Amino acid sequence: MEKALVKLSYRQIIDVHAGSTFEKDIFHESYNEFLMQVQAYNREQQFTTWEQVRAANPKAGSLHYKVGFSIGLFLRELQQQIPGLADNLGYPVPFESHRFEIVASDITSKAGHKVAIVYTTGTLTLFGVLGEYLLLAAGDQLNNPGQQEVQTFMLKLQPQLSICSLSSSI
Repeated sequence: MEKALVKLSYRQIIDVHAGSTFEKDIFHESYNEFLMQVQAYNREQQFTTWEQVRAANPKAGSLHYKVGFSIGLFLRELQQQIPGLADNLGYPVPFESHRFEIVASDITSKAGHKVAIVYTTGTLTLFGVLGEYLLLAAGDQLNNPGQQEVQTFMLKLQPQLSICSLSSSI
């Protein structure tokens, strides 16, 4: 089996159909913050959608970052565990970093608000792909020649999950 070091990204989409308390909090807080922050880029209220504001003012792209601040407390409550992503035994997958994105929004209708959070894991060792499962271990297990046993876990390939970084063994 070819071994490699990888990082995974998982994209959680949150919209008006939010189910969990976490998703509902993110939806409402990010929409309220969006309404407040977008005013600086839409002073004359000419535009109603995020897409229109961004097309008219490229500096509005900074709203991803600015609105993302408003959800920081909710993300800390996750304790670095990716919501909705678990290994084959049901254990949550930890994340090292995240990025907030405004996918769509409408200042006249909260129902048009959609955001995403992209979670990225720390370094994992990929031992191989078995059918639709990744065989992984936490950390760099390639540079431990004396180690005979490694704790591994299986993660099913699924929508919104991607290998975002890969470093092959030599």
